[in-house]
Amino acid sequence: MADAATRASPVGHLRLPAPNALRARLMGWVRATTLNSFAWLFARPILRLATGAWPSPADVALFRGAFRRFTPLPPLLRGLATLPAGRHQLTRAMLASWLLADEAYRAGIGAELLPETRPAAQLGNCLRIWTGPKVTFLHLEKTAGMAVTDVLAAQFHPLQIDADLRRAFPPHVLTPLPPFLLEKVRRCALVWGHYDVPSIARLGGGRFTFTLLREPKARILSLYRYWRGQAALDLGWNGMNQPVLAAQRLSLAAFLTTDDPWILDYIDNFYVRRLTGQYCSFGARDPLRAAPDEWLARAMSALQAFDFVGLTEDTEGAMARLGELLGFPAPASVPRVNVTRSDEIAASTNDPAVAAALDRLTRLDQAVYEAAITRYRM
Repeated sequence: MADAATRASPVGHLRLPAPNALRARLMGWVRATTLNSFAWLFARPILRLATGAWPSPADVALFRGAFRRFTPLPPLLRGLATLPAGRHQLTRAMLASWLLADEAYRAGIGAELLPETRPAAQLGNCLRIWTGPKVTFLHLEKTAGMAVTDVLAAQFHPLQIDADLRRAFPPHVLTPLPPFLLEKVRRCALVWGHYDVPSIARLGGGRFTFTLLREPKARILSLYRYWRGQAALDLGWNGMNQPVLAAQRLSLAAFLTTDDPWILDYIDNFYVRRLTGQYCSFGARDPLRAAPDEWLARAMSALQAFDFVGLTEDTEGAMARLGELLGFPAPASVPRVNVTRSDEIAASTNDPAVAAALDRLTRLDQAVYEAAITRYRM
């Protein structure tokens, strides 16, 4: 019995194509011949008009081959897409059409693309390209940094944002921006993380750098609350887990009076340490305790070098100012991220021992914070 595509021939056992198959083959031959002829006749003038220059023989051959080969793209577009010069012009056309499109069209495309192309943990906007200055955000723990990052990163394409996971580790735990990553990070339009000023200085000049500061005592209490509410292993490996485990084990008074250098680097005049890169866990001698006035002066100088310093207590106002400086629209409200509350901890701040410890741990940082307030209000 003959199959669906053929039928029996009166000549022996020879099988001939069925009428539908013959028609399909004929149409395919006509299409290929038409496209081939068109490509041979018009490849050069088309490429001249599309790229702005006369094509080389190699370009013509690539165009002709792609023009008559079936792909989901229409013939002219797939022919242009095979040439470097053609891809360049197609990219420019794509960006121009996006800029000229109305908001309804952009919103529709965004709704279709973002759920599939953007992983939940990935920052950035796949439909946006940042064309402003390169930006570095010094994210100091518990200063509303994640909320700021969410707003800021939405102005950048994900490929423009530094993806180094080391950003989660502070400088006294893991060396940030190591030499083998430095050149790659320098090319990123947005760099952010729990770094310090000496670290971000290695990125070189020409970057817009900013940070946010929070009232120092409130920052320490917020950090303690946050650590007590987290699974230690969710916040990193053992070198970073120990302070978290200590916060979960110790009362607030005991936590604030510890002599553990790994904890002190997070709470003992934290701003001065991050602005100068001086940590007590680096050795037996703590430089801040040896020469507090010297390092406070250096911290003040480092603070003045930032292009912008915002205040956590006015996060929405800070984002509005940042938007004005960088040229992006600030959101009507800034979402709060990593917020924790504890009535027990709030009550314990009335303990004289807790109050005294907070005064001691923030003696230098209070001066830095007051300087930030003065600058912010100017």
